[in-house]
Amino acid sequence: MAHQTARSGYKKLTERLDRFPHGIVESETLYKILAVMFTEEEARLLSMLPIGDFGIPLAMKRWNKTLEETTKILDDMASRAVLLDIQKDQETRYLLPPPMIGFFEFSMMRIGTHLDQKVLSELFYEYVVVEDEFVSSLLTLDTPLGRALVREEAIEDKTLYVMDYEKTSAIIMNAKQIGVSTCYCRHVKEHLGTNCDAPMETCLTISNSGDSSLIRHGYAREISKEEALDIIVLAKKHNLVQFAENVQKNVSFICNCCSCCCEVLSNVKKHGFTNAINSSNYICEIHEEKCMGCGKCVKVCPVGALSLVSTNLGDHKKIAVVDKEMCIGCGVCDNSCAFDALELIHRESRVFTPVDLNQKLILQAIETNKLQHLIFRDEEKISHRFLASVLGVILRLPPAKQLLASKQLRSKYLKKQIDIYNKKSQAVK
Repeated sequence: MAHQTARSGYKKLTERLDRFPHGIVESETLYKILAVMFTEEEARLLSMLPIGDFGIPLAMKRWNKTLEETTKILDDMASRAVLLDIQKDQETRYLLPPPMIGFFEFSMMRIGTHLDQKVLSELFYEYVVVEDEFVSSLLTLDTPLGRALVREEAIEDKTLYVMDYEKTSAIIMNAKQIGVSTCYCRHVKEHLGTNCDAPMETCLTISNSGDSSLIRHGYAREISKEEALDIIVLAKKHNLVQFAENVQKNVSFICNCCSCCCEVLSNVKKHGFTNAINSSNYICEIHEEKCMGCGKCVKVCPVGALSLVSTNLGDHKKIAVVDKEMCIGCGVCDNSCAFDALELIHRESRVFTPVDLNQKLILQAIETNKLQHLIFRDEEKISHRFLASVLGVILRLPPAKQLLASKQLRSKYLKKQIDIYNKKSQAVK
């Protein structure tokens, strides 16, 4: 009984985290991680916070603390990147990020914090890689957390138009503020003694408001757009994949990932998850007549989508082939071929990318049967504007997704609105 009482705050926080659309997986290792990162009292307080951003008055009410006490706790947590603090309409709002992509990564994005990062690295590895139930649940979402960005220079057919949201350069140039941090994955592997020789300072934080909480609290170093582009050039020299938030608008991060350290890419190769990463709208094609079977492209492919097969030729020549289900269209392979045998071509159908974070979270919540937690965010009042935005996203979903949303919410109003919208859409057609 004493053991259960001692961990009650961590248990409540685990239950709170599991209400995120992509949830959390309870385990002894998770409890150990939380115990390194938070006191039991901090975990209890965090468990009482809503999904979505909130203000100081709500925290005061939930915690039954004074303004001074509440502000001090919130600001301390924000300074440790446990919470994100956001300036919104001349008010400081706070947000509890999900474990991943969120405070798990933030804890390792700078070197030498108050945490025992070696112990934390060992625990992260145990939880994410060895136990792997948590990361498997993330990587099998129909709406992935992240997407591959295509290497613009690898597209030889200049008649193909690359959208701005598909370009690393455009995301960087349109940002209002950019920060760079230590790569979470390679930092963890460094403590385990298994990191590769790729550069460490490559994780880009993108702010479209010009006020990054991570930069303000020293978890990211503010850099110019020119320095950010230089980091991308360096990353490409090391055959790293540009991996961005899976949205078209207001992308918040660009990672530069290697398949040996990145937990997403390594698990894609390990388990063959074909929908773990949203592919770019391009795919690798092999010109067999040019391929010399050298195998360099096979070695650099981050997800194991390329392999060598024997041909029927008398000289037993081998050529590269592409597993189109696995290819994420990153273009890393293009730079490895000295015989111009590889080409990035446009996929037959465009890959769906959520417009913004709101649409992505709603889709993930529908897929994980947690839409009710996302909509009813524990706030005392739900704004009509927010409900209208949710309804707008649901109405534009495919019929199967609309049906799932309607069943989860058990709302006659929602069902009626879906029926009206679909009838109008059919009439227009």
